[in-house]
Amino acid sequence: MFAVEWETGNVSSSHRALNKMTLGIRDDILCGGILVLPSRRLYELLTDRIGNYREVAPYFDIWRHCDVAKRGILAVLEIEHDREDPSAPALTKGTDGYALVARAKRASAKRKSKTGKKH
Repeated sequence: MFAVEWETGNVSSSHRALNKMTLGIRDDILCGGILVLPSRRLYELLTDRIGNYREVAPYFDIWRHCDVAKRGILAVLEIEHDREDPSAPALTKGTDGYALVARAKRASAKRKSKTGKKH
């Protein structure tokens, strides 16, 4: 069997998916797995807190050390959108959990980048 997951949850579910695929490969249940994640640019257009490539990439060494390469393939595929259509309506962002915190952090980072201050 080969597993493919298209990420629609938060970064914790991205880690969970990769860990499950790693265990499946290790236990000879899977011959491989791919996790499809949005790029950071695409992430900004999606609902709040979705897992994305940039947040998972620092952990690749951990999965490399699990020695799955001898038994199968574990991959993360980063996807990007072709273009943005300014006339398309924006997705409604959430207002529960950490959605408001994440929105405030993004707004603060944008303000700082416009003023030239480090963030």
